[in-house]
Amino acid sequence: MRFSYSQPYFIPFPGFFVRASLVDRFVLLDSVQFPRGFTWLRRNRLKGKDGTLWLSVPIKRKGMGFRPISEVEIFYGENWIRKHLLSIKHSYLHAPYFDEIFPEVERIYRRYHKKLLNFNFEFLHLIREKFYFRDNYLLQSNLGVEGKKEGLLLSLAEKLGAEEVLLNKEARSHLNLDFLIKEGLKIRFFEYRFPVYPQLWGDFIKDLSSLDILFNLGPAAARHIFKYQRPT
Repeated sequence: MRFSYSQPYFIPFPGFFVRASLVDRFVLLDSVQFPRGFTWLRRNRLKGKDGTLWLSVPIKRKGMGFRPISEVEIFYGENWIRKHLLSIKHSYLHAPYFDEIFPEVERIYRRYHKKLLNFNFEFLHLIREKFYFRDNYLLQSNLGVEGKKEGLLLSLAEKLGAEEVLLNKEARSHLNLDFLIKEGLKIRFFEYRFPVYPQLWGDFIKDLSSLDILFNLGPAAARHIFKYQRPT
């Protein structure tokens, strides 16, 4: 059995979902510490008429300390939801699948989730469903597994009964792969190959949130992003 893992990012790029589709179980690390500084947990990029468009979700900072991702709360003291929705609408109003995708995006925003995890989780499931990928997500907190780096990875493998893990190529720089192999875990790597697809507003920009390809391609997005994607 093969597994992989990631933090539960905010409307992630298509490679996140493709990697999840290539494994039996995909663990969302909600018990690890919320990172300081820049994080994809609350920011991502779309494309507007002036180029890259950043969306950022405000969080409550006071008293947060070293909290796990699962405990981070959204801050509603500013009208950021209206700004997000207007930015998305202005950027994609003329995209082929705006009328299909936007109402579902708006519904998620209008639920006013208390926790960032729940907000992100709804987007993950919406995008996964639009890509027609199966639901194989598990929350780390529901597995009762703790640890850091190699220890966490091995604990997850043991809990899941997995013999193989699918890692991003970047894992080579921050994990002791030799140790993991000695412990009996088979390692495979995944590098997302970015497809070029029709976008609004000029030259193609890669690395965008999955919403960009869904607004532009709709149901055809899954076939487009999955082509030639295989673990090595």
